[in-house]
Amino acid sequence: MANNSMMEAALKRHEMIAPLLIPELDAAEKRRIRCEILEREGISERTLRRYLAAYREDGYEGLKPKERNDAGQLKAISGEALDYAISLKQELPGRSVERIIHILEGEGIVGKGEITRSTLSRHLMNRGFGAAELKLTKVNMLAARRFQKSGRNMLWQSDIKYGPYIPTEKGGKKRTYMVAFIDDATRLVCHAEFYDNQRLPILEDCFRKAVLKYGKPDAVYVDNGKVFVSRWFRIACAKLGIKHMNTKAYSPESKGKIERFNKTVEEFMEELSLEKAKSLEELNRKFRIWLDEGYNSREHSSLKGQSPMQAYTGDPKRVRFATPEECHDAFLWEDTRKVDNTGCFKLNGVEYEAGIEYIGKKVDVRYDPFDTSHVEVWYSGEKRRTVEPLKIGEYCGRMEKTEAAAKVSRSRLLKIYEKENAERQKQRLGALSFRSMKGGEGNV
Repeated sequence: MANNSMMEAALKRHEMIAPLLIPELDAAEKRRIRCEILEREGISERTLRRYLAAYREDGYEGLKPKERNDAGQLKAISGEALDYAISLKQELPGRSVERIIHILEGEGIVGKGEITRSTLSRHLMNRGFGAAELKLTKVNMLAARRFQKSGRNMLWQSDIKYGPYIPTEKGGKKRTYMVAFIDDATRLVCHAEFYDNQRLPILEDCFRKAVLKYGKPDAVYVDNGKVFVSRWFRIACAKLGIKHMNTKAYSPESKGKIERFNKTVEEFMEELSLEKAKSLEELNRKFRIWLDEGYNSREHSSLKGQSPMQAYTGDPKRVRFATPEECHDAFLWEDTRKVDNTGCFKLNGVEYEAGIEYIGKKVDVRYDPFDTSHVEVWYSGEKRRTVEPLKIGEYCGRMEKTEAAAKVSRSRLLKIYEKENAERQKQRLGALSFRSMKGGEGNV
């Protein structure tokens, strides 16, 4: 789909320029990174400047290539010359585009100045012979070198951990999964939550809640698992100006801080075994209290007597806050749908009305995968309307099945945490900074 290819192109461009978008880089570091990008990607200095300018002006959308009527057709290079260029790249993968052009011209395959570096680079990338693999390898190697960050929100780590089982309406049980994001410098867990459905974008949901509470990190460091390298998560990072980094294969030490937090969560799991949660809502309510009292507000051995919350709030590094509107737009999914003869289209089995003016046309549909009660209809790059389902069907809410009361024990520690948390919330009411009511930058 043309729309998907444009999103992929924008994503590749963002990942290319992301190292230059990290705040507080000095001039020498910027020059070094710039030279690495030019050498690795085989692009010109002018092209790199153009990508950076487009991103600073229009964000992620500015990196999308302009639609062309001759898309997919070879321009300024014959199919025979392209095949020969590919063979030269396969012969020596480290050959730059400039060197390949020199060989093509020297052997008389093409005329002097007949093809440009950008043209050949584009066609090599389209055929799968660009520098993407080399780029990912270098980024992963660099990512594993430096790990102790000096300020809050410079780097977040994330992981998924198996959680306890919860009962289902039919008398069975269902596995839960905990997603967590931890700040590298202060060890603060910015958000963590249990989910009971891995088919939904649980990573994106948890990340969005963390960003709304504690601002945008400069970079996020995640595993190589399928859920962590999903296109939608990478696009959300690109839209928010966050560098997406993956751990090096078979290097669990790279995620040391989040792994240690996962072990600490075992304390909660042990206490929970004394009073098992009967629903996902109850599980998360207990977990939020434990996270606040049993981890974020407790002294951490690596923080010189401070708690993660104290270390985070006392850090002088400025926080880049995101507005709810920014987060909403960044985490929307997007699909293309053809409008039928009644002016309607279907999304995940639910029917929506686009309008009779779009009959027979393809529209872009943007939506929150956790809430499809409202979806946005876009056409020709412009938002045209927000529509609701014509019928709800199986998505209607159902009454919770009442279960017979069961005699259970109580966790004394969780009970204490609950009381302490209630008291802490009262104290916080008089110290709100109202920062969550506005976007932009500010201090926490």
